[in-house]
Order: sequence, then C-alpha cells, then structure tokens
Amino acid sequence: QIDGATLEGGGQVIRSSLSLAFLQPSRPLRLHSIRAGRPKPGLANQHLVGARLAAALSGRALTGDYKGSTELVAAAHEERPLPPSLEAAAETAGAVTLMLQAALPPLLFCAPGRQLLLRGGTDVNFSPPAAHSALVLAPLLARMGVCLDTRVAARGFNDGGPLGQVTVAACCETPLPPLNLTARGKPTSLRAFVAASDAAACRLLAEALQR
Repeated sequence: QIDGATLEGGGQVIRSSLSLAFLQPSRPLRLHSIRAGRPKPGLANQHLVGARLAAALSGRALTGDYKGSTELVAAAHEERPLPPSLEAAAETAGAVTLMLQAALPPLLFCAPGRQLLLRGGTDVNFSPPAAHSALVLAPLLARMGVCLDTRVAARGFNDGGPLGQVTVAACCETPLPPLNLTARGKPTSLRAFVAASDAAACRLLAEALQR
C-alpha cells in the first residue's frame, strides 16, 4: 500500500509507484489518498493517462482509474500481448514529459522494442518541457547504457490550442551500471532552447536571451 498523501501529496507519488511496480510483479499495488495535498484531490487527466500507460506496459489491470478517483489498485502482473506502438492521449494539455516519467521504467524492462506516441502538452507550466527529455534526461541516461529517443512532431501549450505529439523509443543494457553525480564539475558550454506558441513570441524570447 502507498499513501498518496506522502510528502507534498502530489502526482509524483502516483508516477513513481506505478513506474517501479514492475520490480514486484506478483504483488498488487494499492494507492490511497491520491493527491491529498492538492486543492483538487484525486486523479487529474495527466495522472490518469500516465497510470493507464504504465499499467499497460507492466501487464497490470487497474481499478479505480477514473478522473477524481482518490484510490487506485493495480493487480498483479499478467502476461498480456502488446502492440508494437502504444498511444497515450491527454484530453487537455497534460504534460507528456510526466507521462513519460511513469512509462519509461516499464517500457525499458517490461516492453522493450515498443514505441510510445504521447499526445498532450509539450511545453506547459509546472513540468519539464519536451526539450528537457532530449537535452538533459537522454544524455544522463546514456551514461547508464540507456538509449532514449524522443521526437517532437507537434508542440502543445496550455493556451487552449491543439495538443502536442511526441514519439518515444528506448532500449537499455542490463544490468544498468550506476550513475555517479556526486561531483558537479565545471561548466563547459551553455545552450538555450526557445519554444513559443507563435512566431512573434518566439522571436521576442530569442532576442531577450541574446541580450
């Protein structure tokens, strides 16, 4: 059992619990008090989509998977056929990078060779932008023998516009070597990436960065 009110009582408890549940395949997982620390407790759209994707990849059936639910149960692992590509689509601009957080471990270790198609927000508030996956996360994971390929086919912002689309492919060596990040090291370069919902805003941001 996992108490969803742990620490800040947000969505990270859900993502971490379901993404790592594959380590105990024979044991069911129950999450209660989901997002109890938030003004609107329970599963929101992005958490629900990520939970369903992680469960599908790890061969678990869910109960309680509906919007607003404060309790979610993932059954023990069962062998289930998976298609070569799985799609997860948010109804709103829910962050695709947070969906990826929930899906990446079971994608690597339970469903190798599959491709993900994630629809939602690529550049939205309170979450890493899609560029973080390609420019920060992927290089770090490469040092552990993980190949993570994320490609943005369309960008989505939380401005009421169309949803973004990202394809994901990943593979890894096993066992994973440890990653040592205890020493910061010296900065060697600085890169900036700008994304905006229209060309004019993008130009203004780029000009501000150059000042």
